[in-house]
Amino acid sequence: MSQSTLRQRLAERTLRIRGGHESPYFQIMRRVEGRDDIIRLVRGEPDIPTPAHIIEAAKRCLDTGHVGYTPPGGMIELREAIARKFKEDNNLEYDAASEILVTAGAQESMAVSLQTLLDPGDEVLLATPHYMAYPANIIMAGGHIVYVDTVEEEDFELKPEAIEAAITDRTKLLVLVTPNNPTAGVITAETLSAIADVVRNHPGLVVISDELYEKVVYDGFEHISFATLPDMWDRTITINGFSKAYSMTGFRVGYMAGPADYILAATEPRHSLSISTSLPSQHGALAALEGPQDFMAEMMEEYHLRRAMMRDAFDELGVTYGEPKGGFYFFANISGSGLDAVDFAAKAVDYGILFSPGNVFAEGARKYIRISYLAPRDQLAEALERFGRLWNDCRSGR
Repeated sequence: MSQSTLRQRLAERTLRIRGGHESPYFQIMRRVEGRDDIIRLVRGEPDIPTPAHIIEAAKRCLDTGHVGYTPPGGMIELREAIARKFKEDNNLEYDAASEILVTAGAQESMAVSLQTLLDPGDEVLLATPHYMAYPANIIMAGGHIVYVDTVEEEDFELKPEAIEAAITDRTKLLVLVTPNNPTAGVITAETLSAIADVVRNHPGLVVISDELYEKVVYDGFEHISFATLPDMWDRTITINGFSKAYSMTGFRVGYMAGPADYILAATEPRHSLSISTSLPSQHGALAALEGPQDFMAEMMEEYHLRRAMMRDAFDELGVTYGEPKGGFYFFANISGSGLDAVDFAAKAVDYGILFSPGNVFAEGARKYIRISYLAPRDQLAEALERFGRLWNDCRSGR
């Protein structure tokens, strides 16, 4: 088939982001289009309803008819609420007017941060397996990705010695994502402190600390913001948002925080991408921070129950995994099935379940799947029963 002129003129960096070629994952996704018999454990989109007071706040904004642009940094009332949140939850001090930007989702914060920090050829250290938007945005910003491996046996925790070994004279940026998507791993306080020692020993190194899953943690784990560690505030961009903690994925509200002179430099690039975040969504985000928080305990109780269901099922089958300490995923080792991740995920469609092959998140992760427990418990129980049949059939050669 002949290519259009536009396809022929794709930028080289775009060609390095699949370049329009359909991956095996998207081939699997096409197979389930229009099917209502599939239990989908594939997306990171909470199924627990958005709290009603958040919805009502967005509705009230729409009803006023005042739905225009805000300043590119976001509503000052929302930035003030974010500043209070940082102080109360994270022991971080940020000035609302000059050190916080509200963005169209945490993913736009990621894009703005990378676009404003990277020159062509700058190296970015990124733990792998990784959230797939990071490589795409690093490449589009002209950066060069240096992957730092994490392993199942260490619950996919990023280690300081691995970071140190990856640093060269071209390294500019370290990305920390804790809790992590897709592995559900976390970085402990002890390890974070050791990572800060590494950063401190490399004066030109700066850090993106992606903390989007900070509220979705288990077993008493205490999330610590990297910028609170000695000497790290001045060289860290802290990224967060509302999608995971408040079930607000479609609202598209995130935020980034850092020193005032950096945020000033990032404001016009942020404005150039989307002008400002949707005003009704910002009102919903403000309500999320200022309204009742009791639903969060109920949400986490539900996630604990679902995590236990999936753990019990996998343990019974002999499926191994890194301990999921944050988020709502298992990064599960399916090598015992005798299939690689793509073939296993494709075969799962015949059993009515959908999840992601691990090589979506790391080219070498072909013995892993990312499977979420974002489904009501009755559906999850059915999905795990189907998974058990799939697993046993694969092991018996059927």
